Amino acid sequence: MTDNNTIREESDGVLDFVGQVSDQLRSRRAFMGDAAKVGAGATALSALGAGTAAANEGGSDGGSSGSGPSDVDILNFALTLEHLEANYYDQFLAEHSEEEVERSAVAQYFARPTLQYSTYQQIQDVRDHEQAHVEALTQTINDLGGTPVEAAEYEFPYSSMEEFVALSDRIEAIGVSAYAGAAPMIDNEEVLKAALSIHSVEAEHQTYFQLLNLQRPAPEAFNEARSMDQVLPIAKQFIVGENDVPEMASATFENQTTDGSSVTVASAALPDGGFVAMHDSSLLDGNVAGSVIGVSEKFDAGTQMDVNVPLYSGVPGGDYDQSSLEEDQTLIAMPHKDTNGNGSYDFLTSGGEADGAYVQDGSAVVDDAEITVE
Repeated sequence: MTDNNTIREESDGVLDFVGQVSDQLRSRRAFMGDAAKVGAGATALSALGAGTAAANEGGSDGGSSGSGPSDVDILNFALTLEHLEANYYDQFLAEHSEEEVERSAVAQYFARPTLQYSTYQQIQDVRDHEQAHVEALTQTINDLGGTPVEAAEYEFPYSSMEEFVALSDRIEAIGVSAYAGAAPMIDNEEVLKAALSIHSVEAEHQTYFQLLNLQRPAPEAFNEARSMDQVLPIAKQFIVGENDVPEMASATFENQTTDGSSVTVASAALPDGGFVAMHDSSLLDGNVAGSVIGVSEKFDAGTQMDVNVPLYSGVPGGDYDQSSLEEDQTLIAMPHKDTNGNGSYDFLTSGGEADGAYVQDGSAVVDDAEITVE
């Protein structure tokens, strides 16, 4: 994996425009401005901008040095995700019976009847865990003098058991990586211990849904941490009434197994619309144009989930001597604008003059992942 998703600077040409990947953590002011947008109306993270102000002024428990989010800010960030997860599983259980779940093809992946016929109960356990996390985080925020964020109204895009377990795998993965990214910023040792205890349970949830989703439960020795900036645009997609157009670009690209013909980018926020280009690791050596091995279809402004990116085909100006990915490697997803508005990805054919990458704080927006070819 790249170090903090950073593209090295020792290059020129188009890479000078693309820039170096931005730092994972921005100023507290910038974070709070983005976080407040995740809520719908007075719900979700709106309290982060006002309700926790007193706690942010200082204090060894919930305070902050002023350069980064306070412990209360971070706990409210975690509480927002726990609200989302608790509502997600609660909605599912309210809409599906035990018989429907345990007679589904997904539950039948388990050869043992004791596992198949406990699938519904396991999902209930996950829901109960998320509700317990909500209660614990709420109490801790109150104890620290902050104002806990409230739940929003949510809508989740699945229409089958297969889609439910795939989305559960995705949501739990985001939760695990979010805790890993936020935990190092926590000052209070007791709060940190509590956060890590939740993190480990979320990882267990993800493992269960990875198995149901027919994925390897632990393909890597190390899991990637994700910043608040990366997580917030994903959370926004499930909140009813939230503006569909994101204010900042982002990409969430997760480790995956593929047949080599395509990869899937978990989410891509495109404030002005555009494409998601796929680069191989030669991008890290300054080979910007030559590293493009795939591009998505053109999207309107908004955030797209599960973006399919075909590899080695359909890239205007691309010339390849292979038709699919042939070995395991690191790939890099990069959102691009449609700067000339013609609906075609012209980055290569224009020599980098058109359809450039989205840039934040002078750096290209990217995310990388380890791709396993089966």
